[in-house]
Amino acid sequence: MENVTPLKPAAKMPAEREAAPSDALETELRQIGKRGAVKFDQGKLTIEHPTWMKAVGTDYVRLSEVIAEQMVILAASNQNAVDQSELTMLTEMVMGMAPKDHVEMMLATQMAAVHLMSMHMASKCRRESSLPRLEIFARQTNQLMRTFAAQADALKRYRTGGKQVVKVKHVHVHEGAQAIVGNVSKGGGGE
Repeated sequence: MENVTPLKPAAKMPAEREAAPSDALETELRQIGKRGAVKFDQGKLTIEHPTWMKAVGTDYVRLSEVIAEQMVILAASNQNAVDQSELTMLTEMVMGMAPKDHVEMMLATQMAAVHLMSMHMASKCRRESSLPRLEIFARQTNQLMRTFAAQADALKRYRTGGKQVVKVKHVHVHEGAQAIVGNVSKGGGGE
């Protein structure tokens, strides 16, 4: 893209990541995100590196820059003019998902892109009066929204390791019945 200028890497890369961010750090990240960790103004891309890198779950400067550049490209119109409000929305969507590693960062970035595209397609669908084009836009909107739902499910499975937890809140044991508390499995007791 012509209007994206080369970026300079951060002066220093963090040596280690913190195990768990504090409440104060979480609050700070949310506030900085509202001001924009990634900005594009008059052909110049500005990245608040430490904030952006922590927010997207990476210690790698260049990777964080490439993700930011991809978001600038997504926020650009057909005339290559970058919509700062769309860029802010995309970056804050990713920051809001709080990716913890590169897989989560990539999924969060893809989810933000798919959400943006599905909203654009839904907008086209809403304004269309030609039935054949309306059907095309509606189908594409549906596909994008299904993709988003699948991505959200994939992120949830990745974060939980695929484990599902079922919690039983109420158990009724009637007179003469027996209740078992604990793990129950069928044993090979001869039958």
